[in-house]
Amino acid sequence: MTNIILLGPPGSGKGTQSKHLVDQIGFHQISTGDLLRETVSSGSEEGESIKVLMEKGELVPDKMVIDMILNSMKVNSKKSIIFDGFPRNLVQAEALEVAFKKESMVIDHVILLDVEIEILENRIKKRLSESKDDEKRSDDNVDTLLKRVAVYKEMTLPIIDYYEKKNKLIKINGMLSIKDVSEEISNILK
Repeated sequence: MTNIILLGPPGSGKGTQSKHLVDQIGFHQISTGDLLRETVSSGSEEGESIKVLMEKGELVPDKMVIDMILNSMKVNSKKSIIFDGFPRNLVQAEALEVAFKKESMVIDHVILLDVEIEILENRIKKRLSESKDDEKRSDDNVDTLLKRVAVYKEMTLPIIDYYEKKNKLIKINGMLSIKDVSEEISNILK
């Protein structure tokens, strides 16, 4: 069983690469964004609160996100897992580490999709123009993206150092083609 954390700024291709690992290798994807969007679409009070935060480009409270992630982990504890967009800060990274130790699991690799911020704007614009109305995310717009990138820089960049110190971090040039990034990830997993 291999467990991977896939990090990168919003729009860096985490979801695309996670889907590849699910389809080609059989990983179970735990996507913070997907879990949050599912909760939003449920129409619950919690979902409405999350929707407001996401539309502003703000992070959802750690406890709420951690609980969602841990529940998904329990259901899929016998599969290789790829964490897409989690952890987003040190509190979440430490909570994940505690949960893994409790389950006698390990995080094998932390892969950072390293991309230039200017390119992210172009990617999100392309995603917006190519998606059908029912596929668009409520948080898919340039203003929200820029806010999410600012939050990423402030909150998520410190966990890159955290995993680097643990000798778990592997940087991949996220500016490469989707195929080339997928090949680099596959080579890491060999």
